[in-house]
Amino acid sequence: MVGRYEERCVKKKVRKKRKDRLLPLVASGIRFWTGILIIPAYLLIQAPLLKVFLLIFFTITASLAGKKIRYLYFLMMTLSITFFHLLTPHGRILWDFGFFHITEGSLVSGFTKGISLAGLVFISLFSVTPSLKLPGKLGGLLGRMFYYFELILDGKKKISARNFIESLDRILEEIFPLHAIPEPRQAGEIKGGTWAGNILYPLIWIVLAWGLMILERV
Repeated sequence: MVGRYEERCVKKKVRKKRKDRLLPLVASGIRFWTGILIIPAYLLIQAPLLKVFLLIFFTITASLAGKKIRYLYFLMMTLSITFFHLLTPHGRILWDFGFFHITEGSLVSGFTKGISLAGLVFISLFSVTPSLKLPGKLGGLLGRMFYYFELILDGKKKISARNFIESLDRILEEIFPLHAIPEPRQAGEIKGGTWAGNILYPLIWIVLAWGLMILERV
């Protein structure tokens, strides 16, 4: 038992870590607060096509940040949310299968909520880095919470609905002994990145997200 655990530790340590290509360009604090600022705009956008458009950019940015994206997982999550919304039909009927009606309102609402949830996860993936340090005790707690959330999403093991406690225990066992939180930065301190990156990165994201939100309402 101990030997197998040690073998897993060795394999985990030698696993190649994906390179964060944004790290040399944008400071971790800038990335985090940019993510916070674009969340309201993303949630306020109602048009599914605009949300999908932003979601594509979220996916590209998360990949550049070195995050592993499980496309099938997010696809199934979106389809599941859409399906359960179809169980409470409202709006114009698009297809009628006897007792089951597919309505435009339920379909659009479910799909929009599904991609909204996926988008929020992607924002957290490229906005939160291990080196992130927020001021105060609450900031430290939030930083650690986001960090471990990222590790769970990036891990190979997933929570099983059938064996919830056991699968969660395996995930936590995998994460906590093998990952150390980097030395924290001073509260409020912004280090890293380049002058151009720290200005252009938030500017591009804020203009893109809030610009689309305003455009939708014009």
